Amino acid sequence: MSALLWLKVILVIAFVTWLFSAAGYFIFGIPGLIGAQVLSVVVHSWMYMYGDELVLRWYRARILPRRDYASIYEIAERLASRAGIPTPDLALIPTGTPDVFSTGGNQKRSVIVLTHGILHTLESDELEAVMSHEIAHILSGETPIQTLTVVMVGSVVGFAYWLDALIHPADSVGRGAGDYRGGLMLTAPIAAGILHFVLGRELEYRADAMAAEISGRPLSLASAMLKMERAISFRPMKCGNLAAAPLFIVNPYRGEFADLVSTHPQTGKRVERLMKLAEETGAYS
Repeated sequence: MSALLWLKVILVIAFVTWLFSAAGYFIFGIPGLIGAQVLSVVVHSWMYMYGDELVLRWYRARILPRRDYASIYEIAERLASRAGIPTPDLALIPTGTPDVFSTGGNQKRSVIVLTHGILHTLESDELEAVMSHEIAHILSGETPIQTLTVVMVGSVVGFAYWLDALIHPADSVGRGAGDYRGGLMLTAPIAAGILHFVLGRELEYRADAMAAEISGRPLSLASAMLKMERAISFRPMKCGNLAAAPLFIVNPYRGEFADLVSTHPQTGKRVERLMKLAEETGAYS
């Protein structure tokens, strides 16, 4: 499966490179074509090597010291040991919206990123269950693919923000600061197309099933996702980059553009599958 995902990423990179090469050739001729291709190689290489650091900066996430969060690191160590992977680092986003995601370039360089809100919303068994979902993504090799994809899309969206603000300054008539609707309308269809092409709903279903196997807590995972879904409906996330929504276990954003770029299955359907899995395996938590 990871080989197929990498093939999709390569196709997206080829498409983006072709797009910018065509633009470079149209504007500057042969020098523009060559320059665009060289720039594409440099930029995509940088995204692959440092994309996880960029995602952490988007959310102002900081690595948690082990001495202050020993109990959470113990959960991570236990789950990683069961999965047979190195224990990932843990990071914290300073927001009350309860959610979690993983990022990193490989299994040895991975991070599970928790929000402040999730630590105060979930019980310990639920926290273990959602962390096992992220362990599943890391184990399956999907984390670097997810990271690279959202960084590519996030950079396009960020460029649209900048371009829209440049063309329509925030102090213009009828426009408030931070209103970049025009830029989003321009890039959202492209962003959504790339995200849905590479990161389908089956990734989340498969990670849910693997998480239930790793933690042995399918019902706790179902309960946790329902809690997060309810909390997010009242307090959606306001920070970060909209393109990174697919990284999270539950989409933390709300609104028409958030729905457009979301690759998550409906939470209710995920819960139904987990309930059925619990019944089949005889799990009681």
